[in-house]
Amino acid sequence: MIRPRLKYFIQCDEVRNEHGKFSALGIFDTIYSLFFPATHPRFFLLVGFTGPEGSYPLDVQISDPSGRAIAEVKGRLQIAASHQVANAVFCFEKFPLVTPGQYTITLFLEGDFLAEFPFFAKPPFEARQRTPEEIAALLDRPDIVKSANADVHCPKCRTLYRFQHNLDPKAPVAAGFLALPPGEFFYCSICQAQIPITQLRENLMRIVGVPKSWLDGHMQEPPSDPNAAGGIQG
Repeated sequence: MIRPRLKYFIQCDEVRNEHGKFSALGIFDTIYSLFFPATHPRFFLLVGFTGPEGSYPLDVQISDPSGRAIAEVKGRLQIAASHQVANAVFCFEKFPLVTPGQYTITLFLEGDFLAEFPFFAKPPFEARQRTPEEIAALLDRPDIVKSANADVHCPKCRTLYRFQHNLDPKAPVAAGFLALPPGEFFYCSICQAQIPITQLRENLMRIVGVPKSWLDGHMQEPPSDPNAAGGIQG
């Protein structure tokens, strides 16, 4: 039996259908975010097929870098004529980007694996240690973020911890905040649960030392975990 064949696969910001003519706007394979976990507002998939006339179940599954399925959409492919290309459009809104890395989009036709395609999530630049000379120059600039903070709940007992990272390593943290300790985990003082802080540290290090204008549109995203709130100071 002849089955439909995939002719193209496009991941983009928007798909328009104007009188049966499809347009893909903002084609991409990488999503950039200053913070992780993050939420991408919206993206589309446009897939085109050729094959026998008919209606076919077409499903999409997306997995995170660990291989865990985090999104699934079920649809149908309608092919009106074998000599025409049939398009199917999928929209994903408020898409969770749990960690940086490679995400995988898998297509299933009539319940069977058809194809898979990767896309990537990454910060626009990597967090790094600055030299004393670089820090001194940045501290003199009024447009630079000098301090960043994040509120994090213990995943077990929900105790709230407030962490702060300063551009100036000699500057004390503000009242009510804790400095991030070294290592990959912080241990809750109430229940002794491990709280991962590696990603949190990278988030805060990436924020301080950059122009405040760079953060426009980013501070709506959580800087540490899905239950966290964050802030910056000049």
